[in-house]
Amino acid sequence: MVFDVVVIGSGVEGLFTSFELARRGFSVAVVDRHPEPGWGVSRRHAGVLHVIQLPFSSYKSRLARRGNPKYVEICRWLGVACREVPALLAVDSWWKLPVVLAAFLYLRLHGVDARPCLGCRRYRRDFRFAAAVLARGYKVVDSFGLIYRLYDALREAGVRFYLGCRVEHIEERADGVAVRTSCGELSARYAVNAGGLYADEIARGLGIDVDIAPGKGVMAVFHGREVEAILAPLTLRPHPRTKGGAIIPTAYGTILIGPNLTDARDKEDFSTSVEDFELLVKKFGKYLRDFEGLTPVKVFAGNRPLSPTGDVMVKTTGRTVHVLGTESPAFTGAPALAEDVVKALEGLGLPRREPKELPPPKPYTKCGRVVCLCRGVTECEIREAVRRGSRTLDGVMARFGMGMGPCQGSRCVAEVLKIVSEELGVEPREVTKFGGGSWLVL
Repeated sequence: MVFDVVVIGSGVEGLFTSFELARRGFSVAVVDRHPEPGWGVSRRHAGVLHVIQLPFSSYKSRLARRGNPKYVEICRWLGVACREVPALLAVDSWWKLPVVLAAFLYLRLHGVDARPCLGCRRYRRDFRFAAAVLARGYKVVDSFGLIYRLYDALREAGVRFYLGCRVEHIEERADGVAVRTSCGELSARYAVNAGGLYADEIARGLGIDVDIAPGKGVMAVFHGREVEAILAPLTLRPHPRTKGGAIIPTAYGTILIGPNLTDARDKEDFSTSVEDFELLVKKFGKYLRDFEGLTPVKVFAGNRPLSPTGDVMVKTTGRTVHVLGTESPAFTGAPALAEDVVKALEGLGLPRREPKELPPPKPYTKCGRVVCLCRGVTECEIREAVRRGSRTLDGVMARFGMGMGPCQGSRCVAEVLKIVSEELGVEPREVTKFGGGSWLVL
């Protein structure tokens, strides 16, 4: 079969690009080296949709401002948790009040819905700070739920997924592209390179001289209570490639702090250290009331693709659009960036079509015994997740946010493993945690 477009990468950008193409009636194939969708850069996301991305003149900032409001309707359509929360850009001393006022004027000048927050009684129940700028428009989203529900909707719309298939070579021809993978060759009229951290390797194969560096961010998750807002320490010298981290309420009833931005050894460096955790606690702990009463439940790291230009790049070769260096706001800007990718494909010759609405993904059926007490997930939902394509333990659990609560999956993982193995028709020792050699039972 010759597809209209083959999309390399099933992260949030690859999925939203496939969504926009499917809305226009094109046949789409998505290929990814991971066994589950969104398991590259998108898997290790803080779950917050940003408003402020500096510098405001950059393409990535414009993408964030365009993409953020689109999520309200997208999440409603997918049936995914998404709620708006204010963000406090805070200082810890009153002598820094001029910084707050300067930040407020700067944000208002660039159209951000912001106001000085000097009293802020409501938020002082959660946080310790002297003064802040309160910015509206931020959102907290169930990022795993969004990826999997979008994946479900695309499969139901006829998009073909080739997961666990590594791209080995791509060749542009006069009438199309040939993508050779570890699972065989895919043919299409056009291609989209949304390979995240590895998009540079694909681009170099087609003549684009570019290097994508990994920027590692470490985050820590705490359980014990919830907060009503995001709090980010306000600084006079913001880093050009990170917002500096924050205290963030999550969709799972926990609190996330971070990320920072550190050097990574390579693109697969997801290591964390005691020092990383201690630095996060030192930076953010002083802003949280009763911080000592919180229980740390997870420390993890993610790598973002750092652009050599400091901004998102969309480049084209003969029949391929390349999305390179999506940096920090990739999740927020993904719906807007997908629209721009479609326009770039049209510039290469893809016929222009008006988008139509796709039917929402089918809901999961709740029945049988409750397996995950933290999230209220039933046996029927777990079995249905396997039937919808998940083949790993993490893939099934991520669909419903299992493992995100206070027990981190310790009370349900054995039962989930048993159900997954039954649905796959294999022994529990043949089920992996996240593919490869990640065996759970020896």
